[in-house]
Amino acid sequence: MLAALLTSTTTTAMSTKMFCQQRGVTLRFLAATTTTTSRRFNSSSSSTTSTTNHRPMSSLATSPADEDFEHQQQQQQQQQQQPQLIHPKMVLILGKPGGGKGTISTKILQDFPAFRHLSTGDLLRQHVRNQTELGQQAKDYMDRGALVPDHLMIHLVLHDATTPQPPGSPYATHDDLTTTTTSMMTLIAPCVLLDGFPRNVAQAQALEECLAVDHVVNLNVPTETIVERIADRWIHPASGRVYSYSYQPPRKPGVDDVTGEPLVQRPDDQPETVRQRLAAYDEVTAPLVDYYQEKGILQTFTGTQSDVLYPQVKQWLIQQGF
Repeated sequence: MLAALLTSTTTTAMSTKMFCQQRGVTLRFLAATTTTTSRRFNSSSSSTTSTTNHRPMSSLATSPADEDFEHQQQQQQQQQQQPQLIHPKMVLILGKPGGGKGTISTKILQDFPAFRHLSTGDLLRQHVRNQTELGQQAKDYMDRGALVPDHLMIHLVLHDATTPQPPGSPYATHDDLTTTTTSMMTLIAPCVLLDGFPRNVAQAQALEECLAVDHVVNLNVPTETIVERIADRWIHPASGRVYSYSYQPPRKPGVDDVTGEPLVQRPDDQPETVRQRLAAYDEVTAPLVDYYQEKGILQTFTGTQSDVLYPQVKQWLIQQGF
């Protein structure tokens, strides 16, 4: 088991590194084309203009100072010709299934319009539905019943996080770009709320080959609170109406308010199934929490209600400068 995990980790890191190299992506990536051009320094010019130290043109000797100046000029020209690098702030949100992560994410987006929500599950389905090149590659794995490999998921994250958005987007401000060209009239979200990936340490390490996570919000909701919340959920299969006996009960126990038909509980919502799912999450994610904790970028919020947790999350985000 350990050998297989190490092999998977190594393969993921290697494939991700190759992908990043092929794409020309660095840790602080996201190129925005620059329109600044500068004249090349021509040391062999036949112009009658004197040299930098005002020596007469008849002097053919080149001093070390001249060579240093030429080297500095060439470096400046190369830097001006390279794309300007822009790095959106990445905030990863972690939380158990049914722990209110979706509710907290929605509130963050409402209060912090600079954020763009990037849910890898939704993103994957969108690419498959739109039959993009990445979506077709992912679908090949899904049709075979195989997991979409980490390097492809990272490719999806990078593609979406670095895709310029139209000027009408709520976070689109031209001030976010170092330079702007007539062809670069679309902009990048300055902040991205990453949800659903990475799920383990191997994926986190592979992601860092291309993209740095700046902050991690970890929602720590007790397992039994989630079990009670989910097990309390009953549905009407035909319509999809959902009832909860704790906060939105049916008028008559066990039957749908509209049709009077019986309500059912999905197998995935049964208490034992929920506990098993949460235990699996803890087993995989606990090392990831420790990984980001050691990096000093993780903040854990513990509680049982989203309405109580979110004000703490909001205040912390404000303190981080969002």
